[in-house]
Amino acid sequence: MPRRITVVLVAVAALASTVWLSGQGQTFQFIVSATDASGEPVADLKPEEVLFSEKAGKGTISKVEPFSLPVKVTIAVDNGSDFDSKGNPVPTSALALPNYRNGLKGFVEAFPQNTEMTLITTSPQPRMVVRPTTDRAQILRGINGFAPESERPRFTDALVEWSQRLQKELKEGKTPLYVPVMLMVSTAANESASYQPQEVQRAMEFLVSRRAKLYVTVNSTRSGDASATADLNANRQAIIAIPATKAMNGRFDAIAIFNRLDTLLPEYGKELAAYAKRLGTQHLVTVQRAGAGPLEDLRIELARDGLKGAVSTDGYYPR
Repeated sequence: MPRRITVVLVAVAALASTVWLSGQGQTFQFIVSATDASGEPVADLKPEEVLFSEKAGKGTISKVEPFSLPVKVTIAVDNGSDFDSKGNPVPTSALALPNYRNGLKGFVEAFPQNTEMTLITTSPQPRMVVRPTTDRAQILRGINGFAPESERPRFTDALVEWSQRLQKELKEGKTPLYVPVMLMVSTAANESASYQPQEVQRAMEFLVSRRAKLYVTVNSTRSGDASATADLNANRQAIIAIPATKAMNGRFDAIAIFNRLDTLLPEYGKELAAYAKRLGTQHLVTVQRAGAGPLEDLRIELARDGLKGAVSTDGYYPR
C-alpha cells in the first residue's frame, strides 16, 4: 500500500503561492524528503513511486530529480572573563578551554568534509577567527588557536550580528539558498551587550523567518559547584537562548561541569550532520496537474513500501 507523505510547514495555499518553485498553470513542483524504515534518506526515488492527486484529478509525475539544500555552520565561542567584587577579571573561559577544544573537534569532525564552517569568538567583541571555509584543517587550527580574553563575552552581540550578516546576504541576493546553523558555546558570565531589546527581538524574528537553526550551551562559571547550577537558566544568555532555540527548532543545554562538553558537542555534531544529510538527499518533483485552478484536496503519496516522507516547496524541515 502507498505511504502517505505528511505535508509539513506549508499549507495548500502556501504551496500555490511559493516564491521558490513554479506553480504556473498545469505544471507544479514540490520537494520530497523520503526516508526508509531505518530512517536513512532515500536517494533513488523514481517518478512512478510518487503519486499526486487533487480535486481536479490525478496528476502525471513528469520528472523526479535530486535536490540538495546545503548547511553552513557558524560556531561562536565564549572566550571572555567574569569579574569579582573588586573588579578583577576572573578567567572563566580559560578553565573550560581544554573541554572547548575537545568537544568542538568532535563537533566539526561529525560533519562531511565539504561542510562550510565559520569560527567566531565573542570577547572582547564578536570576531571571526576562521572565515567561512570548507578547509577542515583550518577550522581545527582555529579551534586550537584562540586565546581567552580578560573582558566580558558578548553573547547577544554575536547572535544579533549573525542575523545581520544573513540579512545582508539576502538583500544582496548573490548567495545560493542554504540552511544557516549556529552553535553557541557560552559561559554564564555576565556579558556586555551593544544592542537594545528591540534590536535583539528583530534579529531573532529574522532568524526564525530565515529558517536558521540555533544550538546553545550555557556553562557554569563554577564547574562542579552545585550551588551555581540554579542560576544557569536565569542568566541573560539563557533568557535569550531558551526561547530562541525553541523557535528555531534547535537545542539548549545548561552545563554544570565543563567536561560534559567533551561528549555533548560531538552529540550536537552528529545530530546536525544527520539533519544536513537529509536536506542534501531530497527530490524535486515536477507534476503535470489535471487542472489549472487552485489546489484543492491535495494528496501526495509514496508507492514504495516502508518509506516515510515530508513535502515542502523550499526543502526546509524542522529537526
